[in-house]
Amino acid sequence: LFPIEYRKVPKSDVDGEVTAETQPFPLLPPPFARQEFTEDMVTDRTPAAHKAVLAQLHKLRYGGQFVPPSREGTVIFPGFDGGGEWGGPAFDPTSGILYVNANVMAWILRLVPRPKTTGIVNGRQLYLGNCSTCHKADMSGSPPEFPSLKNIGRKYSEQQVAQIIRKGGGRMPAFAQLGDAPIQAIAAYVTTGKRTFVRTAWNTAEMGPWLKYISDGYNKFLDPDGYPAVKPPWGTLNAIDLNNGKLLWWIPFGEFPELVKQGIRNTGSENYGGPLVTSGGLLFIGATDHDNEFHAYDKATGKLLWEATLPAAGNATPATYEVNGRQYIVIAAGGGKWGAKSGGVYVAFALPQ
Repeated sequence: LFPIEYRKVPKSDVDGEVTAETQPFPLLPPPFARQEFTEDMVTDRTPAAHKAVLAQLHKLRYGGQFVPPSREGTVIFPGFDGGGEWGGPAFDPTSGILYVNANVMAWILRLVPRPKTTGIVNGRQLYLGNCSTCHKADMSGSPPEFPSLKNIGRKYSEQQVAQIIRKGGGRMPAFAQLGDAPIQAIAAYVTTGKRTFVRTAWNTAEMGPWLKYISDGYNKFLDPDGYPAVKPPWGTLNAIDLNNGKLLWWIPFGEFPELVKQGIRNTGSENYGGPLVTSGGLLFIGATDHDNEFHAYDKATGKLLWEATLPAAGNATPATYEVNGRQYIVIAAGGGKWGAKSGGVYVAFALPQ
């Protein structure tokens, strides 16, 4: 549909890792989220925030989106959850316009040596080798997506934790392939801190190749106050004309209410949940994590026409339906992303009769 150019990209210097010499770069449409973290993009929200982020950036690897993972840490931008995310886009077949919301959040991917997990090992070693990428070495996790396991013994028994490890739950996969003794040793460690030694083996047929390095966790690149390390916008809403590959319009998407009170507006924010486009010229979307707003935009221009505050963030894609000739728009207000308020209701809207 549109031309693609292959360009040389940096090589990995991690022992044993071989990366491709080139990667594909679409020439159209233009990126709807920034692709490269540079020093001039470091936050200027406050002088202190700028200084702290710049000092940390100088310790990391950064550049384009194909800078390989590294032991010192590589900036992943626009992030593990960006630009477009699981909510997906909306497409208007009458005009050929694609509408997509995006996150613009830098993350840090750091490789660490994988602890020994075969032979005679203890529960902590097994935890570090199999669980720490999501729950971190200190068990603090990245709540709520990857929960903290600190004091987990107050909530679950050792046997209950072992069962969760064995069968999985929610987004956590099952780890039955580790075997009963290693699972029990991990459960004992996370619930009591006890380091039980067991004999383990690595079954390549069931578990794949043993990897020398693992990630040290899902780490957002934030300033000391918890805001993104990059200058705004931190979230955008975009309209792309697929007839010619041009960006029709884009706007900052989402607000931080506490920053608005300080006079800092149009920052955009992380957003999860897709848009709904209608034949009547409207684009409906919730998605924004912090302001809990449900929005209606002019799909031709991106102008905000209406918004309503939900009980919690509308981290879902809205739907439309008709009852007795009356059209409704409904969205799930679940919230709960990255520490935001949780909800659990569906909210429907309709024009007055």
